[in-house]
Amino acid sequence: MEQVFLAAAELGCDDWRDYCLKELTRNFPSSLRVERLKGIEKECQGEWKEAEKIYQKILSTKPEDWHPYKQQSGKVPEAIESINKYLETFSTDSEVWHELGELYIEVGHLQRAAFCFEELIVHNPRSMYTILTYAELLYSTGDFEASRKYFSMASYLDETNLRALWGLATCNMVRVTFNVLALAEKDKAREKSLGPSDEHGRETELNVFQVDRAIWTVYTVYMFEPLF
Repeated sequence: MEQVFLAAAELGCDDWRDYCLKELTRNFPSSLRVERLKGIEKECQGEWKEAEKIYQKILSTKPEDWHPYKQQSGKVPEAIESINKYLETFSTDSEVWHELGELYIEVGHLQRAAFCFEELIVHNPRSMYTILTYAELLYSTGDFEASRKYFSMASYLDETNLRALWGLATCNMVRVTFNVLALAEKDKAREKSLGPSDEHGRETELNVFQVDRAIWTVYTVYMFEPLF
């Protein structure tokens, strides 16, 4: 019935929400979980101060309960601050690290989210979800080499995982692109030092042609082959 209440609160089904809360309160009058549901009901009704009072009451009774930290005030920044405060005391709570990471992703703090998922990998180093999410966060923050390593580890753990293979292929493409840019910069620098000449121009065209072929080869091997 608790799950029905949460679904009703999410969908705005007030009648079902009130009915479930009434039954849960009648059956479990002293439950802190029911008190938390009362706080969620107040949030649904827009009574933020009343909801915060309920969460503060729960925390005064059970400070290790991390859910009120997330829901307190109904605002993400306040939730992040509260969860960080909680982790100062309970730093091994993997569920809270995951929740904090998701909140950081929601507000766009990807480097902080990556740190949270590092903690999750320490807790469970064989979790495909954690490894892949961490690899994607590294890629999003521009750490392509570290991202490639974690995609490789995910591919090692499950060689049929398309998410891992696609991430690995993308990192390899970025690697090739950087090599192409570096080669182009070398060609420009060498052209400036030697001066213009037809022979050097043909050499540069040949290098560009070889690079294009290399890019297409890597693209074909890594981007298409894993899909079949």
